[in-house]
Amino acid sequence: MRLVPLILGMVLALAAMAREAAPDEQHYVADIELQTVEEFRQLLERAEQLLLAGAVSQGDEAEVTFVLHGPVVKNLLRQNYLANKKTVDLAASLSAMGVIEIKACRTWMGGHGVNEEDLQPFVETVAYGPTEILRLAKEKHYIYF
Repeated sequence: MRLVPLILGMVLALAAMAREAAPDEQHYVADIELQTVEEFRQLLERAEQLLLAGAVSQGDEAEVTFVLHGPVVKNLLRQNYLANKKTVDLAASLSAMGVIEIKACRTWMGGHGVNEEDLQPFVETVAYGPTEILRLAKEKHYIYF
């Protein structure tokens, strides 16, 4: 999983280059199954660094959408906020600024006892992660990475 921050960096850099070539037209979607909150925080911190460096910008529609499934979803539960405050606050901030969008797979959640109403308000849910990724790629022309 050490490649995840590297991959995110590459995708966000590609997004910045694509924006220069064709402003506000290209978006990316990632199917992410992270095991730890540290891995997720690394992704978020990289996105924040790229924002601060001007490589990505704030916008009405996020350039990168994360479709999450796996244990990291539980770190985004309201009852786990204090244990994950730094990560949740960063995710909320980047989401509010339109840098990233976070979606959680309800199918994974249902199989692991996670209730949708327990998620932080900035986390959107989708019925099935792989279907959402295909939808974004097909209907909205997102690039999958």
